[in-house]
Amino acid sequence: MPAITNQHVARLFDDAAEQYDDRSNPYTMRRRAQELASHVCGRSLELGGGTAAVTAELPERSRAIHSDIAPNMCRQAKRKVGCPSICFDAEVIPFADGTIDSAISSEMIYYLDRPERFAAEAFRVLRTGGRLLISTTNPVVTILERGRSLLRKMGFKRMFFDDGSPNFISMSRLVGMLERAGFVIESRRHIVVLPFAPLDRLNRILERTPLRHFALFMIVCARKV
Repeated sequence: MPAITNQHVARLFDDAAEQYDDRSNPYTMRRRAQELASHVCGRSLELGGGTAAVTAELPERSRAIHSDIAPNMCRQAKRKVGCPSICFDAEVIPFADGTIDSAISSEMIYYLDRPERFAAEAFRVLRTGGRLLISTTNPVVTILERGRSLLRKMGFKRMFFDDGSPNFISMSRLVGMLERAGFVIESRRHIVVLPFAPLDRLNRILERTPLRHFALFMIVCARKV
């Protein structure tokens, strides 16, 4: 399938904004958001933030800013968490150099036309010592995406909206991209082997074993030095 553009993504998520949380797995969203939020400090900027899942997990939101390319997502986020929400493309961040302490990207980077441009922009707006926090779907489990596409074709559109079947980024490519932008990798994790809330305790055990490499999500914490 041809790659979709950032503006196509904006239209897809604009149309899905009101039903987005209802169509998402609350357990996996919360696990990703909590892991990312645990690394946030200072003035934070959630990029491609959807309905502000990460910002909603921050204990102190007074210095938090949400953003998304889809205007309806920004409206939903502002209604949900009450923080400022700005609509823009994450490849062109409208903030001055060195003005952000924590930049957050949750399940967004694989939708971008030029993810390398995003990494460079995130580096630019971060203060020295600031962190870029990224979660992205593990490409090892892309068979699940094929399953979602099949379910959509079978009529399960209320459960799975069409997000264009993105091409997920490997951990090695992501780390290389961030290092070329100037970041130092602080940590990397694989989380959520089994996407079911009743199995949370088991998940946290599996995430400490080699089976973590089959987890649904990869979390990277990178620092600007």
